[in-house]
Parts: sequence; C-alpha cells; structure tokens
Amino acid sequence: MPSSKHKKRHMRVVRKAEAPLEFNQLGLDFIAVSEYISPPRKENELMDQELIDVLERRIGDIVEKYNVLKEENNRLNAELSRLSSDREGLKSRVDAILGKLDGI
Repeated sequence: MPSSKHKKRHMRVVRKAEAPLEFNQLGLDFIAVSEYISPPRKENELMDQELIDVLERRIGDIVEKYNVLKEENNRLNAELSRLSSDREGLKSRVDAILGKLDGI
C-alpha cells in the first residue's frame, strides 16, 4: 500500500514545473505595474497648466472683489458713524427746543 507522502511529493514536483499563475487566474483585480506607472504626458501637463492659470485668474478676481468690498465696508462704517453722530446732535437739539416749549 503506497503512502500518502509519496503522492504529495509527486504533486509538488508537478506544481513546480507549471508556469506561475497570473493574478487574473486567481480572481484578483490587480493591474500590472506597467499599467499604473506611466510618465506624465505633455497633453496632461498642458491641461494642468491651463487649469492652474484659470484658478489663478479666479483667485485674483476674488481677491480684488474682496478688497473692493473691504474698502466699501470701511466707507459705509465711517458714514454710519457720521450719521449716528448727526442723529444724536439733532436729537439733543429737538429735546432742547421741546424743553423751551414746555417752559413757555
């Protein structure tokens, strides 16, 4: 009666002689190294530069609008404080006139 060890040895020898299995045969979704390591293409670099230029212009526009709005906000705050002081002055004058009218 042959031993099972002898059969296992025979299977190992056959297995070593076979070609190595590919990832696709194993049911894995790996991709070959050559498929994901590729040098950047000039078209991509050009497109990237165009996108960077567009973003740079948009950022410049936003910064410019921000500065304009900041100046307008400062101007409006100054006008608000001027109008508030004018209102307080008018209010005190009206109170003074009303006080004189009550005294009459």
